[in-house]
Amino acid sequence: MPAITSVLAVAGLVGGGISAFGQMQAGQEEKQAQDYNAQILEQNAATERAVAARETDIIKQNAVLNEYRARKSLAITTGEQTGSYAARGVSVGTGSPLDVMADSIANATLEIDIANWNAENEAKATTYNAEIAAKNKESEARLRRLYGKSAATNSMYSGLGTLLTSGTTAYDRLSKEKIG
Repeated sequence: MPAITSVLAVAGLVGGGISAFGQMQAGQEEKQAQDYNAQILEQNAATERAVAARETDIIKQNAVLNEYRARKSLAITTGEQTGSYAARGVSVGTGSPLDVMADSIANATLEIDIANWNAENEAKATTYNAEIAAKNKESEARLRRLYGKSAATNSMYSGLGTLLTSGTTAYDRLSKEKIG
C-alpha cells in the first residue's frame, strides 16, 4: 500500500504542476487578449481624430467656397441694380439707389459672416465630439490593460496556490506513508 501512496502523491504533485501551469498560461492569454483589444481601441481613437480632422477641413473648404459664391452673387446683384438704375437715368452715386445697394451689401455681408460663424462652430463641434470619443476609447484601452494585468497576476497567484496545495498534499501522503 505504501507504494500506491507514493505514486498517488507524485501523481498529485504532477497534476498540481500541470494545473498551475494551465492557470498561469490562461492568465497570460487573457492579458494578451486585453492588450490586443486595447491596441484596437487606441487605433480607433486615432481614427476618430483623423476623420474629424478631415471633416473639419471639408467644412472649412466649403465655407470658403460658399463665401466666394455669396460674394460673386452679391457682385452680380449690385451690378444688376446699378445697370437697372442707370438704364432709367437714375444716378447711383447718391440718395435712394445708393442706400438700396449699401443695404444689399450689408445684408449679404451679414449672411456671409453668419455662414462663416456657423461653419467654424460646426468644425469645432466635430473636433470636440471626436476628441471626446477618442478619449473614451483611450480610457477603455487603459482599463483593458489593467484587466489583463490583473488577470495575469491573479492567475500567477492561483497557480502558485495550486502548486503549494499539491506539494503539501503530496508531503502529507508521503509523511503518513513513512509513519504508517
